[in-house]
Amino acid sequence: MRRRSIALVATIVILVVVALGVAFLRLPPPALAIELDPLPPMNTMKGGSFSLGISVRNSPGFFVAEAEHVQGELELPEGFIEESLQTRTRQLIFGDISSGDASHYDLIITVLDTVEVGEYHAQLAVWGENVPRTVSNIKIVVTAS
Repeated sequence: MRRRSIALVATIVILVVVALGVAFLRLPPPALAIELDPLPPMNTMKGGSFSLGISVRNSPGFFVAEAEHVQGELELPEGFIEESLQTRTRQLIFGDISSGDASHYDLIITVLDTVEVGEYHAQLAVWGENVPRTVSNIKIVVTAS
């Protein structure tokens, strides 16, 4: 009788451990949110520049998986230059992002004198090894200097 009770308890413990292991292996996938500072539209003058803060946040939750090898690409319209690399396209490496955490970039965007007054759109794409591609369009309004 005692052996049967011990065997029953051992079986229950094993089943609980296996069930918890399966639950942890099946963590909900991460989901990335793009946060911009300031919020669009970005207002600037012809020949001027503006700051753009880009944060990428993984969804919160105790059982949400880490977003792995998160990267991105900012593509600016013709006549707009990211200041540090002097290019229209900027590669961004955010790295691994734990549940509820974020990774951040601060960029300066310069508007060349050749850009006409009007409305333009930049495109920001973000993805990870275990996260699908997310795209955000950023409206930029250029006014006369």
